[in-house]
Amino acid sequence: MRRQFAVEACPPVPAYPYVALDRPSAPEGWPLVFQSLDPNADAGARLVELHPTRIVLRRRLSGVPMRIEMELSRYEGVAVALLDPEGEDDGVAVVLVHADPGLSVTLYSAPGIDDVVAQWRGWSGALGLPMLVTGEDGTRRPAYPMLGRLVVSAAKLRRRRRGGLKHRRPSVFQRRSLGRPPLNPSVHRGEREMFARD
Repeated sequence: MRRQFAVEACPPVPAYPYVALDRPSAPEGWPLVFQSLDPNADAGARLVELHPTRIVLRRRLSGVPMRIEMELSRYEGVAVALLDPEGEDDGVAVVLVHADPGLSVTLYSAPGIDDVVAQWRGWSGALGLPMLVTGEDGTRRPAYPMLGRLVVSAAKLRRRRRGGLKHRRPSVFQRRSLGRPPLNPSVHRGEREMFARD
């Protein structure tokens, strides 16, 4: 049975500078339910319900409750953004980016860049969305090519086995041959001990 989250349970949030969500490490940790700032909402905040494959946004506009649910595949990816691009603040954020800025969601923010790369990579892998890099003209492109939740890298050449011996003779002849018994084996009879004690 799906859990219901009432919009009325979302109290007004005046402002909070940084976001630090605990990314689930197991399926039982989903969904994540948290508040995010929304200047257009009545209470100045909205309720976000984040699943591994979809997202639900709840807020009130002029007293009317609104609910938006969509697949995460409709999001462009996970990008790193400056909290104050025009100012002197060095704060950065990891943002789930949508073509409509009003639907973008901040997943992590901090005053410095110490953990931002780890959070960026972790959220990208958890949600199966590409890591986005923002260019100087404002366009975004994937930092690495991805195939679903996997990062695709360049193919590596196979390492040669056995070095130079590989080209001298076929490897089947490099295997150890079966032993053969001698034609005249030594036979010891009448001895009491197998090993001498002196």
